[in-house]
Amino acid sequence: MGRHERIAELAGLDRPGLEIADLASGAGRTVRALLRATATTGNEPGRVHAVDAASNLDDEVLHDARVRSVLADLDEPLPFADTSLDRVISLNAAEHLDDPTAHLAECYRVLRPGGLLVLAHSDWDTALFASADDALTRLLVDRFVSTVPQFAERADGFMGRKLLGLATRSPFELVSADTWADCHRRFDQGSVSWKVAMGVLAATKNDPELATRAVTWVEGLAELAAEGKFLFAVTDVALVLRRPE
Repeated sequence: MGRHERIAELAGLDRPGLEIADLASGAGRTVRALLRATATTGNEPGRVHAVDAASNLDDEVLHDARVRSVLADLDEPLPFADTSLDRVISLNAAEHLDDPTAHLAECYRVLRPGGLLVLAHSDWDTALFASADDALTRLLVDRFVSTVPQFAERADGFMGRKLLGLATRSPFELVSADTWADCHRRFDQGSVSWKVAMGVLAATKNDPELATRAVTWVEGLAELAAEGKFLFAVTDVALVLRRPE
């Protein structure tokens, strides 16, 4: 079971007709997992609202009649009426927001009493790469964690471990707190480990000496993968929060 499937399970899709919002939906991997979960239980959703600043949903998800693509800036109020949703998913969004506390307040506002928020984030400082140079790997991961990527205005590579603090300062009730670190053996283009490694390369671009070492490091990861000796993991933190009845 992968990250998105775990989150769909934590959402507790226990009855048909639920109104669900997936915030920062990206290509729609969490949306797809939610739809698969409802198909398994027979609890078809009323609608899954895939919310993001731009529509990057895969065609299969975008054209699903149960899915509604919603364009919205998550630093602004959510485009839903008060108490109109049963479930909200927020995965890897908080680190890029100007005010994560306000984000939780908005999730609270749009949830019905008894509704659930699954608040989840990867803690990028825990990224683990099997490599031939441990010291260089630590240096590169530190640079990656401390660098804001080009596609974002802000980032916080330690956000995963900060979620519980955010939750305890909110009006939500804490239902559960979980962590996991899925093992990834692939290093082909598009894999999770490859994407993070590309983020590492981007984080070193203003340091020519380190950038050269980073390129060699990535080549080494590919060699390890070809030999069956590669693995990657990162710790995910997921909280289930309930709006009180």
